[in-house]
Amino acid sequence: MGLLDGRKAVVLGASSGIGWRIAERFAEEGADLIVAARREDKLEALVEKTGGAAVRCDVSDDGQVEALADAALERWGRIDVAVNSAGVNGPGRISDIEPEYLQEIAAVLFFGFYYFMRRMGNAMAETGGGSLINVTSATAIMVPEGNAAYSGCKAGVNFASKMAALEYGPDQVRVNALAPSFVPTAMNAYGGMTPTDETHVQMEEDLPIVQGFLDETPLARITTVDECADVALFLASDLSSSITGHVIPVDGGNNLLRLPRWGPPRRRREAAAPPATD
Repeated sequence: MGLLDGRKAVVLGASSGIGWRIAERFAEEGADLIVAARREDKLEALVEKTGGAAVRCDVSDDGQVEALADAALERWGRIDVAVNSAGVNGPGRISDIEPEYLQEIAAVLFFGFYYFMRRMGNAMAETGGGSLINVTSATAIMVPEGNAAYSGCKAGVNFASKMAALEYGPDQVRVNALAPSFVPTAMNAYGGMTPTDETHVQMEEDLPIVQGFLDETPLARITTVDECADVALFLASDLSSSITGHVIPVDGGNNLLRLPRWGPPRRRREAAAPPATD
C-alpha cells in the first residue's frame, strides 16, 4: 500500500529535474497523475513510466493553468495534490536587469505561481481540500548576490504560500513551499556537470560550486532530486496532515550558514571619506 494510493495529483514543471522526479515518486506511491509542462513532447517518456496523462501548460498563461485544473476535474472530479515545479534560470544584478528580462522571469516564477495557487486552490476548496506544494528555493530565504530576479520572485512566492495557507485553510487546503538549495539538474548544469537522465547529473567534485556548497552545508553533501521528491511526498501525504503555511528548506542545512560564492569577485568601491570636522 502506497502513501498516495487513490490520490489524484497534478505536477506542473514535470518535463525534467525536480518536477519529473516528484511525478515518478508520486506514481511509485500509488497516485494517479496528470503531468504538465510547456515542453509537452518531453512528457511522453514520463507518461510511459508513470501512466496518467500529459497536458501542455505554460504557467505564465492563466488561461492555460485554468485549462489544466479543468482537465483534472473533468478526468477525476477532484484534485488531491497539486505541485508547481515550473522554473527558469534568472541570474543578474539589479543594476543590470532590463524590464523585459525581469518581466519574462516574473511571468513564470511570480505570476505563474499565483495563477497556479488560485486555480488549484479553488478547485481543491470546491471538492474537499488537498495539498498544494510550491517548489521555490533556499536562495529566497538567504540573500544571494547576482540573482535578484530569480530569488526575488521566489521570495515573493514563499510569502504568498503562507497567505494562501491562511486563506484556504478553512476549506482544508494545505499550502506549503519546498525550498531546495543547489540541486544538480539538467536545467542548472554548469561546466563539469553531465546530465545522466532527465533528473540526475554527474558532477566533478572539484568544481568550485560543488566545493562551495560542501563547505557551507552542515551535512557536507549536495542535495539530490530524490531528497526533494521525498519531501514533496511527505507534504502530499497524510503524514503532514497538520502542516500548512511552511517554507521547508531542503538543503542539508545550508540556510544555517551562507550561500557560497563561485562567480566573479564582488565589485568594491572605495569608502567615502569621513566628514570634515572643525
